[in-house]
Amino acid sequence: MKKWQSGLLAVAAVFCLQTAAAAQSVVVDGYGTDERSALKDASRTAVEEVAGTFIDSRTLVENAAVKLDQIYAKSQGFITGTQILAKGQENGLMHVRARIDVDTNPDAQLMNNLSMVMMLNDPRIAVIVRQSGGAQDRAAESALNDKLLELGFSHVAAAEQVAGIVPASLTNAAARMAAGQMLGADYLVLGSLQTGATDISLPDGEDGSYRKTQLKTGDASMTVNVVRTATGEVVGTFTTAAKGVGNSEDTAKAKAVQKASAKAAARLEEKFRHLGSEAGMNEW
Repeated sequence: MKKWQSGLLAVAAVFCLQTAAAAQSVVVDGYGTDERSALKDASRTAVEEVAGTFIDSRTLVENAAVKLDQIYAKSQGFITGTQILAKGQENGLMHVRARIDVDTNPDAQLMNNLSMVMMLNDPRIAVIVRQSGGAQDRAAESALNDKLLELGFSHVAAAEQVAGIVPASLTNAAARMAAGQMLGADYLVLGSLQTGATDISLPDGEDGSYRKTQLKTGDASMTVNVVRTATGEVVGTFTTAAKGVGNSEDTAKAKAVQKASAKAAARLEEKFRHLGSEAGMNEW
């Protein structure tokens, strides 16, 4: 066999193995008033079985059990393939037996949520983001809150709860512990946002001069500190930056903030995953 052919086969084999590893196939039964509802029931059963392989050896507290119910309610979103093996009426209901592929890719939403469930105790988290002038930036807070909720955390403080707290005042462990106690939070996510905007100019003629346009470019930089309130210590810190373009300074800065917040949300996910792996089940 030619070298390029054997190499191609090797690449194909690796690809197949990776694909297979990204989904778990189970054969399940489902019941419903029609085929669609029976398949929906089968999907939930399939996700339950797959979830059970990850959490079977763990004792679930109430919050984790509630989160599992929420996962099962969205079970169809975690299915990558369905093959009906048999179907028919049974005791007045439609019965289907199906082979269902459940997405178990490490980065899949199902696995993200299950990893949070396996930490058992769902921590209470308060996100506070302030602009350089001290104003609360609800758009940035919302982006970070949405990411935490997407990950499976269910105790995220509302914007109204954190409205009176200024991150710049939390300069020592005692102040951070007091803020955490007041909010009933296990973790504080403290963000400081810097923004600016400049004119966009384009070359004008051969003399090297530039002509100012109506467009603006916005810059946003967000520094985030993650605080464990039990001790007041900063357990993680990072900075993200982004640019945006708009026909006004406010629009350009808003777009830059939106992009910087999205980057911060991704970094926040990394940080809480790291904290979770460090803490194990019991510290959360």
